[in-house]
Amino acid sequence: MKKTILFIFFTLSIFSYGYSQSLALADSSGPVANNSTRTFHGHVNDAELLSYMFVKNTTSATIGVKVKKVELSLISGSVNSFCWGLCFPPSVYVSPDPVDINAHATDSADFAGHYTPNGFEGISNIRYVFFNQANSADSVCVNIAYDALYEGISDQTAKNILSGAYPNPANNTVNFEYSLNSENEGSVVIRTLPGTMVKKSDLKSSENKVSVFTGDLPAGIYFYSLEIDGKSLITRKLIIMH
Repeated sequence: MKKTILFIFFTLSIFSYGYSQSLALADSSGPVANNSTRTFHGHVNDAELLSYMFVKNTTSATIGVKVKKVELSLISGSVNSFCWGLCFPPSVYVSPDPVDINAHATDSADFAGHYTPNGFEGISNIRYVFFNQANSADSVCVNIAYDALYEGISDQTAKNILSGAYPNPANNTVNFEYSLNSENEGSVVIRTLPGTMVKKSDLKSSENKVSVFTGDLPAGIYFYSLEIDGKSLITRKLIIMH
């Protein structure tokens, strides 16, 4: 009897988070596989750790899409919320209204996951399920691990720290301050919402500040990342206004 119940539960779980026929996910680095995990690193004293997802309608008809938040494991004392069109308080687990995504279009502006460590160290795991309002089984999901540490970004890169971009919004120039482990190769990369790299500045361990010219970029929303040895560790939003 127990085996039967477990089998039914396992089957329903697969069905609930099965691969969507209508939706696909991506982030600033490219496509995101269904039910895969993305890790966002930060410090316990950060005001927020942010995650962004782009949602693509792969069909030839407009779809109303909702988002469900599933708290898989949380660090006690932390706070989380999400935005989907509107931003909701932590008590909201399903977006009340759908966001319409046109045929073959990608919504790259409406979703953001917000996580506040509140000074508590550890990893909180949250699943975000994007589903077709007309058929909740038509869904795709991503698992986000928000990793807030005292020592820095991670054990291997504890000495690699990047400040927030300033000014932000930026006009002709944006600045970053950093501390780079001499054993690592680092760079700051700026990408468009769809993920196209438009700027890359290599970092030197002997310096602690880099300025990037942005006067030739169209006004809009971008993402900047700290990349260490070719791996993206921090991704945050950058706004350019001329």
